[in-house]
Amino acid sequence: MSGSPTASSPPNSEAFGREVLGPILAEFSLRLWLSLRFFPEADEATLLFCARGGLRLRQVYERFLARTGLPSPVATNSLMVSRLVAARTCAPASGDALLSELGREFEGRPMAEVALALTQRPDLILSSKWDARFEPQRFAALLAAADVDAVAVRQAITVQDALFRRHLQARSGGRRTVILCDTGLYGSTVRLLRDGVPDRRWFCLQFARSNYKGLATPHFDCTRGLSIESDAYKPWELRTSGLRFWHLIEAVLEPDLPSVRTFVEPSESEEPRSNLEVEGWEHRIADDARGLFSGVLACIDTLDETSLTRIDDDAALAWRRFKRAVVWPRSADLATLSLADRSRDFGRTERVTQFASGDVALGRAVRIRDSLWREGAVMRMFPRVGRAGLVAIELAHTSRALRSVYDRWRGSETGIPA
Repeated sequence: MSGSPTASSPPNSEAFGREVLGPILAEFSLRLWLSLRFFPEADEATLLFCARGGLRLRQVYERFLARTGLPSPVATNSLMVSRLVAARTCAPASGDALLSELGREFEGRPMAEVALALTQRPDLILSSKWDARFEPQRFAALLAAADVDAVAVRQAITVQDALFRRHLQARSGGRRTVILCDTGLYGSTVRLLRDGVPDRRWFCLQFARSNYKGLATPHFDCTRGLSIESDAYKPWELRTSGLRFWHLIEAVLEPDLPSVRTFVEPSESEEPRSNLEVEGWEHRIADDARGLFSGVLACIDTLDETSLTRIDDDAALAWRRFKRAVVWPRSADLATLSLADRSRDFGRTERVTQFASGDVALGRAVRIRDSLWREGAVMRMFPRVGRAGLVAIELAHTSRALRSVYDRWRGSETGIPA
């Protein structure tokens, strides 16, 4: 399948990608180039685009450079990584970064499931101790134990981690400074890698950075959101509308390829190969049945050296159109921005749907709350009177955002953190 929209694609998807997402990602590419252009000791750094979303970001960025004639300030490559792969690098020590990430992902789940995710070894039979619900310190103790189960889990993790480290060495060209480029939001990958591979200097340039979970942010000192930096949606800041339907950004930028889970070693002289790198994987990055990403590439292809002066203005208009479509959707927007189910990632097999289950017993309010795009869910369930629901959602967010601003102001006045 080519990167062009198919006959079954919603007719406006390609146009939305070209006219809205395209200018937004062109601006991101320019900001990425500027960040690298003034990066200290750039010749000693390497820019690694993280699988999966980073693979498309790399394609957009390199096409942007080619069209505008800008030279690449640093060496670039792709990195086959995921939160799961990054978690293995710091599993032996079981520090705060790892336990925090596992707790967020596996809360209420059995620790055997965590072990299965980290090892990707369903053949490992663990004792009943691992059936208990995940508790950070208890999991750390189980993993560090001297019994047969713990040794088997650690060995499986170590084998995969060693292969990834060889892959990292090859993709970075041995450079000690690594700049990751990814979609966002929280930056778990760089937080984990900085803990697990401390012999390198880590930085991360993301499309968006947001501490939407209110967790610890020690890695924010080396992590930047080039297009969005906000912990929550603020109605008066256009760009933060991206947080209202973040899964749209992720879905557009993630090709139909599996998340990185494991590596294999073709031979001692060859670089380890990830499960993502299936036959023809490089050509599949641009495949786009819906047309949204095809539209992005079509927009980038219209650029030239003279386009640089208007990129900011084009992006400002595109963000206004993005907010209108996401925060105040119409029926046409529902068709354009309806997405396929997505994987949970982190070695799990469950799928996440854009709109919560249609089970009537749940109640409409619960289904709206549990949907990834609440505004879209409102208009989908209440096509005639849904606008009133959109107003209520916007007022709620406005009140919450103003309260947050007030709390921060009070904290600065009194010296007490909000």
